[in-house]
Amino acid sequence: MRTARSLPSLTMACASIASACICTLAQAQVDLYSLEAAYVYNFTQFTQWPATRAGGPLTVCVNPRTELGAALAKLDGRTVSDRAWRVQPVPDGAALAACNVLIVEDAASNAASKSASASELPILVIRAAEADTGEGPYIVALVRDGDRLRFDIDNKEAARRRVGLSSKLLRLARNVS
Repeated sequence: MRTARSLPSLTMACASIASACICTLAQAQVDLYSLEAAYVYNFTQFTQWPATRAGGPLTVCVNPRTELGAALAKLDGRTVSDRAWRVQPVPDGAALAACNVLIVEDAASNAASKSASASELPILVIRAAEADTGEGPYIVALVRDGDRLRFDIDNKEAARRRVGLSSKLLRLARNVS
């Protein structure tokens, strides 16, 4: 008799645990975008732009309709080195000059990063971890390494774009080229 009562209780307990695991997995996916946004925010704290680009707001250009774009938009209004963080949609052509940071995560932002108007600008170009884009001129590439989020740095591209990266940031990178 005791076993008969324990079986329904055990079944309910297992169902509750399974439900909690499913919810946790769903939240983990959302948290990965928040984590990527935190990485991007921290990258900007360890980046120096030329004096001509140092004033005004720190403009992060990203597709606002993506989950990473939404997570980055939540950081609007924060400050980085006395500059207000501002997220705006990825512009076309010469308007890229307004960007301090360009997040590459789709075909449109990848095309913008490779455009002639963007190729020489001092823009911190960051490739998102889930980006469905080919090779490109990225300064920072976010990479999923198992259950970890890591990043690679192309220091030559940073130098070419006149964007300075802190030695602290370089030490934390998985690979530096």
